[in-house]
Amino acid sequence: MNLFKEFLYFINSIIASKRIIYDLAKRDYQSQYAGSLLGFLWVYIQPLIFIFTIYIVFTHGFKARPSGDVPFAAWLLSGMIAWLFFASNFSSGVGSIKQHSYLIKKINFQLSILPLVKLLSAFIPHLVLVITCIVIAKISDIEISIYTLQLIYYMFAMAMLLIGLNWLTSATNLFVPDVTKVVAIFVQFGFWFTPIFWNADRIPENYRWILNLNPAHYIVSGYRDSIIFHVWFWEKPKETLIFWFICIIICIVGALVFKRLRPHFAEVV
Repeated sequence: MNLFKEFLYFINSIIASKRIIYDLAKRDYQSQYAGSLLGFLWVYIQPLIFIFTIYIVFTHGFKARPSGDVPFAAWLLSGMIAWLFFASNFSSGVGSIKQHSYLIKKINFQLSILPLVKLLSAFIPHLVLVITCIVIAKISDIEISIYTLQLIYYMFAMAMLLIGLNWLTSATNLFVPDVTKVVAIFVQFGFWFTPIFWNADRIPENYRWILNLNPAHYIVSGYRDSIIFHVWFWEKPKETLIFWFICIIICIVGALVFKRLRPHFAEVV
């Protein structure tokens, strides 16, 4: 019951602070590449160059191909944009409280909304990449249908996962700076253990449950199901239940750790 009240309080805080969240997100977006010649264009150039490099390496170097007749470009891009959004927000979210340390002593400010600032500032570039992927899928003769709207669900699922993770990491990072390095390691290894450029069907059925414990796999597969394979999330009840079970546990642990450490933030900044 207390957790439910805390959740309602969090939702009310978002509504009450929506203008502040927007201003902080706008400032965060503008500050990322302030002073650079191309400015905000780097937000799009960097991930596109990375995706293009991976595409060249695995199509012409390793001769990688997804199963069936699915165009590799659309298959790779749909997975990459999901992973890049998750990885970038997980990496940047760990320092969200430290970055906005000037807000810690403001009694009326709800610090738990700070992870939303990073999510919001990264959302527009992510949306542009999603539209790019849909266009490439269409060019590749993949039918664009109502299944594409399911991306809203997977974006919401990813946002909930990131909020829980960033509550946990941003709070502990103030007291143990090594948390930043730990998150970087998780992101680095997570890229290779998530089926982004390799097919999950290659894993024997007996060991597939291990892959389902990786919540990023659920998101990456969901983007592909929405854009390419046209599969509703409720058609995968086992994977969906496992993801939300893990996500809820992470959110609960993150919220409890954040609440316990919140009174001591001012002592370490």
